[in-house]
Amino acid sequence: MSKRRQIPDLTFPSVQFGPSETPWDLRVLLYKGGSGAAKKKVAKMIANGELGAPQLDRLDLVIKLHAEIDGDLVAGGRRPTAENRVTYLRHMFEFADDTDLPLTVETITDTFCGWADSLYHRTRLKTKKRRGKKAALSMRTAYAYGATVGGLLNRVLERSSKIMELTQLRALPQRKSPLGRQAEKQNLKDTFEFGHALVDICDALDIATVRAPVVPFEIALRTGSKILVNEGGSTKTVVRQRNALLNLRIEAELEMFIGQTGMNATQAVTSRLRHFAYVSHNDDYQVKEHKDRRGGEVLFEVFKEYRPFLERYLAWRREFFPASNTLLFPFIGNAGTRLEQRYKSFRVRAFCKKANIPHVSPLALRNTRVNWLLRETADTKTTAEMVQSMEQTVVSVYHRASLQRTAVQVIRFWSRVDPTLRTDAVAPGGCTGTPKESASIPKNAPKPDCVKGSGCLWCDDHRDVDSFDYVWSLSSFKHIKLLELSRLRPLKSDNEEKTPAGLAIARIDAMLRWFEESTEVRRGWVKESKARIAEGDCHPDWRSEISGLEGTA
Repeated sequence: MSKRRQIPDLTFPSVQFGPSETPWDLRVLLYKGGSGAAKKKVAKMIANGELGAPQLDRLDLVIKLHAEIDGDLVAGGRRPTAENRVTYLRHMFEFADDTDLPLTVETITDTFCGWADSLYHRTRLKTKKRRGKKAALSMRTAYAYGATVGGLLNRVLERSSKIMELTQLRALPQRKSPLGRQAEKQNLKDTFEFGHALVDICDALDIATVRAPVVPFEIALRTGSKILVNEGGSTKTVVRQRNALLNLRIEAELEMFIGQTGMNATQAVTSRLRHFAYVSHNDDYQVKEHKDRRGGEVLFEVFKEYRPFLERYLAWRREFFPASNTLLFPFIGNAGTRLEQRYKSFRVRAFCKKANIPHVSPLALRNTRVNWLLRETADTKTTAEMVQSMEQTVVSVYHRASLQRTAVQVIRFWSRVDPTLRTDAVAPGGCTGTPKESASIPKNAPKPDCVKGSGCLWCDDHRDVDSFDYVWSLSSFKHIKLLELSRLRPLKSDNEEKTPAGLAIARIDAMLRWFEESTEVRRGWVKESKARIAEGDCHPDWRSEISGLEGTA
């Protein structure tokens, strides 16, 4: 090489670092021993020449790796993912430095396989880390290391097959044990107990209390116990006392927010304060930015019962953090830390330990919310939309099999198919097969007898079903009654609206009107069902009967 190659900038300008953090710089990968050196010292070691000259044969490979990581970040990739990639790359380069293996575009496949073999060997060990020796690894951790770096190399080398297929590292299946009835009850009990504690903390730390902090301060729980917080007496300044109470309240509000919105902790911690607008959706609220409330992005979705708690927190927050263009949960920390690093859940965790209350982590809160929604909606697609995840993620990551839900589903199945146990309504809807005449039944209306579908309309045992399928079936049933009414030849003194078919039509119209006027989603169901009937697309349960009445069978 006649001329020394210029080393380009291998840092990550799009990533913000705190004053005490060391910015990532892949330049360390070019120096033998650089990957294994301490992060805070390696730049000085390079500047002082302690690591010698850069290994320029590595430059093309390092440039390509940097371009992949930086390009993903610029495109919106997650910071933790990029951080893992940088860390695991350093592990591989450290291994290559220790074993004198080459690190070029042409040789990296063999070097990667050698590193993967060393990771696999560590999964067979049972010893902890000792001087000069690597600690044992679980197969799950070893695979994470290899798959993270392997994914980068697949793109750098433009491979048609995955490089991990050349190794012995294998992904372990994510086995999720089903919850028994008692375990499921305990899970919900712990979650509710934890949620009550969060509310008690927020109730106690109001504006007046935080403005004039008392040391130590007692928080009274609804269970009757009182928990001391902010101990330290005269060793704490007033500012430190106030900051400790502020951070405790913010942390409690954050974990309540995670439990209500289903956000993951990283999303919640980095959420920005905005002028929120609440839009009714499925009896709850979608929260958008006020200027985009009609068609903007949904920031998160909350249960309607949570709105007063969120509004109360925002008012409290304005008193202590008046600046608007900041984080929604502005933790107070040392000047050398990034804002999003200041949440570690240790404050609420310590409080729960004192109160002998189970602490529920943000991941467990999200899991509980997702599974509760799955149980309530019985619809993975709807649940995925509500928690802002992909349907596949909800099923594969969050869903937990439940003995109680399985038993309910088995009972419902046999209730439908067992000829000796009929619990389905003759008309659209549900019932227990015990007819009971409604007090408001008109004179000429069919009596409930579990034989005539119209009788179900005036039966107290009949139950509506909150679904589009039910609304479509109800609209199809109305079409049948209209066909029947069109074939009648009433006497001159008769009124069509007073006939059984006419009364049934009026009753169905009233039922559909309730759906239409309740929520936007249900209004959409009615509109769609009417459009389908107009196109001749009736519900499958009634198609044969409609074909017979129309003479098209």
